[in-house]
Amino acid sequence: MPHRSEPDTPGNLWRDRDFRHYAVAQGISVTGSGVTTIALSVLAVVDLHASTFNVALIAFASKLPPLLLSLHAGVLADRRRKRPLIITCDLLCAAVLLTLPIAQLLARITLIHLYAVAFTVAALQVIGSNASISYLPSLLGPGRIKDGNSKMGANNSLADLIGTNSGGVLVTVLGAARAVTVDAASYLASALLLWRIKNREDPPPARTAGTSHWVEIREGLTYTLHTPVVRSIVLSNTATSFVLAASSALWSVYLLRELHWSPSALGIVMGAGGIGGILGALVWQSLERCWGLGRVMLGALALNPLAQIPLVLADPGLGGQFAIGAGMVIQTGAAVCHGGLQRAVRQELAPDHLQGRAQATGAWLAFSLRPFAALAAGALGTLLGLRPTLTLITAALVVPFLVLWNSPVRALGPAAPISLTPTEEPVNP
Repeated sequence: MPHRSEPDTPGNLWRDRDFRHYAVAQGISVTGSGVTTIALSVLAVVDLHASTFNVALIAFASKLPPLLLSLHAGVLADRRRKRPLIITCDLLCAAVLLTLPIAQLLARITLIHLYAVAFTVAALQVIGSNASISYLPSLLGPGRIKDGNSKMGANNSLADLIGTNSGGVLVTVLGAARAVTVDAASYLASALLLWRIKNREDPPPARTAGTSHWVEIREGLTYTLHTPVVRSIVLSNTATSFVLAASSALWSVYLLRELHWSPSALGIVMGAGGIGGILGALVWQSLERCWGLGRVMLGALALNPLAQIPLVLADPGLGGQFAIGAGMVIQTGAAVCHGGLQRAVRQELAPDHLQGRAQATGAWLAFSLRPFAALAAGALGTLLGLRPTLTLITAALVVPFLVLWNSPVRALGPAAPISLTPTEEPVNP
């Protein structure tokens, strides 16, 4: 078993030096990514005067890697030690992001360059994020997984709040391309903190001779699709991810162009979601103990479409910004409640030798349709207009709730055990 500096009991995680390094590394990286989210939008919409469809293509480029790489990332994480893999991805992300300010100094940035950066960084994030999520159970031990996910949810929400709010200011002061250097620096800091973790990670289990890459991928898929609770959660996540990917593909161009927001206003309002994320992360464990897993997850999904209504009704001006910001607080809080709970359940259920592939398979099924959602949103936005398209997307947010409602998860109350039964054991591929 890996060495841990603290026993496997909840309540002492912030006193665990290794967990602090892990959490701060993740938080710094999320903060920097918030800056880049604003910077890429401003580069495309304001600096390069990109069309609605070209802006959607940037979203497509950033959402394509999960489809192409998630399953392979799971095999990679189960074959190798996870921490060195995360560090390598951080260093490569920093190098790729630095090409934007360098290009601005030497010549000029093009849309092709934005597509390439969005795709490459997203590809590295798929590999690094999967390794990071599947590394957490070995870092904490089974008794602290839910507590760890709760604290990471609050930590990352605070980081996102800081990143998106500071992103608008940094873009205004430094310019969009130079602001990206902040994200590059955040990846370097993350790599340094992860390198300082002293937890001795067990080597991956030896593979059966002759086992191919595709056989290992199939084992992860089989586990996910033959475990009813996991399957239901992942299918609901897939529906949520598709609809929100369509929405996010149009947000920046809609708010900057149709509602005439400034980059600073965009960063502040988008960052407001971080407040909800912090609140959601702080309360979901208590809500689960009172109401049960099923009710908390269903309640969170029910809030999703309601929270997005201000987006399609708001007019330009400060009142609209407050309304959309309030919706962001509710939507992000619900998302963090749902996300932290479902992630902890999936981590607890997954066997140790399948942690990487279990998380990667869930991510692949949930995110594989996101690039096509971005393209569909761009096409509909061009044909129908941005506000009508966002109205249709808001109505579609009811679908994930219906998927989970008609699943075994609905019956899981406060006292319901979450474990594999003999009939749910993974089928050997």
